Amino acid sequence: MLGLGTSILSPYIESAASYSNTKSLSFAGGSGDNLHYVDTNYTSNALFQDSFSISMWVKPDDGQHLQTLFGVELGASDVAFFNISSLGQLGFNHFSDGAFASVTTDAARFTNGAQSAFTHVVLTVTKNTGGNTSYAIYDDGTSVPISFFGGFRVSEAKHAAFDHGGLEPSIGASNDDGTHDTPFGGLIDEVAIFTKALSSSEVTAIYNSGVPKDESAHDGLLLYYRFEDDVTDTAGTSNATNNGATFSSTVPS
Repeated sequence: MLGLGTSILSPYIESAASYSNTKSLSFAGGSGDNLHYVDTNYTSNALFQDSFSISMWVKPDDGQHLQTLFGVELGASDVAFFNISSLGQLGFNHFSDGAFASVTTDAARFTNGAQSAFTHVVLTVTKNTGGNTSYAIYDDGTSVPISFFGGFRVSEAKHAAFDHGGLEPSIGASNDDGTHDTPFGGLIDEVAIFTKALSSSEVTAIYNSGVPKDESAHDGLLLYYRFEDDVTDTAGTSNATNNGATFSSTVPS
């Protein structure tokens, strides 16, 4: 009647982009010029000086080969090295200010040769007040038994003193004193790094019965690499740099 049509009663509101997982990142697992990795460009020690968690979906070309999922190593003093062992176990080497702890899953989590499906893996690291650091490893939403190497532990004070000297943690290879080694071969997707130890219920929710979902609003999210044709950190902390890895349309489902 006033010539305004429906613009006042039914204004157009642009909807937010919906979550869609269509790509993963493929790593060659080679050496030299064929060594592929993602440099997080994250240089702060703050993440490793407190509790933290690493979540990702992986599909190795060889499930029983020593390879890095996420790693940074400053000599033998300060190391955060999340890996798959030559026996197919998931493990984590934690050096902090010279203190050392190494944990591995009691049983192999991966079989020999190419894996037929993605596995959701999570590492949680808890800095404990007045005690030693504790760890948990999850495989497809379930906490699995782990063992320590020897009697080595990282105390609260040593944990808080972690200093990787400005080295940048990498995905798909370990940044070992500025040189990348122990590369991963296969597919990695939906890498999320948190500034807290995730609870078992949070891990189960992220696993979501084997189908990734949007974690952008998750409490404590620091770095979030979705690998949707780029290596942008959608959490906004530190966009990464891709060194040779290629995008694949094969994703967890």
